Amino acid sequence: MLTEMLLRPIVSIVGTGSYYPPNTKPPEHLEDLISTYYDIDPILKKTLEINKRSRIQQRHFAIPDDDPYWKDQNLPNIADCDAIFKQYGVPMAEQAARKALGDWGGSHEDITHLIAVTCTNTANPGFDFMLCERLGLHRNVQRTLLHGVGCAGGVAALRTANELLLGVAALGKTGRALVVTCELVSIFFRAELDGIVRDQEVNIGVTLFGDGAGALVLSNGIGTQRSEKAPLWNILNARSTILENSAKCLEFNVHPHGYHAVISKDVPKHVSSSLPAGFEDLIASTPLLCSFKANFNASSYDWALHPGGYGVLLRAQDVLNISEHHLRQSYDVYQTHGNTSSATILSIIHELAVEEGSARTGHDKVVVGAFGPGMTMEMAVMTRVT
Repeated sequence: MLTEMLLRPIVSIVGTGSYYPPNTKPPEHLEDLISTYYDIDPILKKTLEINKRSRIQQRHFAIPDDDPYWKDQNLPNIADCDAIFKQYGVPMAEQAARKALGDWGGSHEDITHLIAVTCTNTANPGFDFMLCERLGLHRNVQRTLLHGVGCAGGVAALRTANELLLGVAALGKTGRALVVTCELVSIFFRAELDGIVRDQEVNIGVTLFGDGAGALVLSNGIGTQRSEKAPLWNILNARSTILENSAKCLEFNVHPHGYHAVISKDVPKHVSSSLPAGFEDLIASTPLLCSFKANFNASSYDWALHPGGYGVLLRAQDVLNISEHHLRQSYDVYQTHGNTSSATILSIIHELAVEEGSARTGHDKVVVGAFGPGMTMEMAVMTRVT
């Protein structure tokens, strides 16, 4: 039985990359931004108080300070947001993709699949098409563009790429997938601030989100060339789960001026109540792990968990009975870059990969997890290749 499992096709991560635009802003910048358009009323004051408690040291914004977006008194409409994403977002995606491709070492002409994710643009063709042209990928590359998955998009893309390459391996064919996430959340800041003032309701999205992109290269191990980097991790399993009674807790709704984030105060509760069972189900459905009781101990893994907010990480740490060290890169990426939606988890994976080149401080196995609209929980487990 074990021999049979070991002979099954396996998909590996062979390259990682992330990109954050150089325009960084400290937490105090939010008050300056608000003051440009509004007097600080009680609801904005409350928003700024939440911002001070976010534990985020800086966020990144792809839109330059001198862009008309920040100066125009009129709110940008959805067409303006689309144009800004194409101008500033697509180049971010290209930068992250080139970093991952360079880390992998193979030829871009050998990429067979492109899985792209964004929740901040809905253009047709999507940015996956634009990325193919900018990177010079083969005209027959198989493209998949994910939308509507929000912060869970990075893990959803990892799961999708894994399953696509397993299918290719079953046919005995070479498979190399480029996974790219790109989020330009700042294009909705103006509209979100206007909504806070108009509706007199706090929206914590303006205190959490920033811009960024992340990328991975995955291989099914068939037809490996000398130039290709040795695998970092083998993906053992991935699962997607819709959480009960949570549909309205996390949303990203379209409106004339872009998208409106709905983040219920119940999100941390759903995260903490679903994580332990989700982890157990993930391991129980993983053939190479389910037979050993020790593998059901959450502390025997490193955790790449999407930091929806600082409180989400604290709750996860508590319910899983793990330490801050298990979540070290989740904490670090959150504090140094903020929440960049689907791109965050690929940045965390990239930072864990960087650790591989230094003194080993972590575990051989990693659980990857994120929560998106629905609410949907995306999880994966992978193991270091030694």
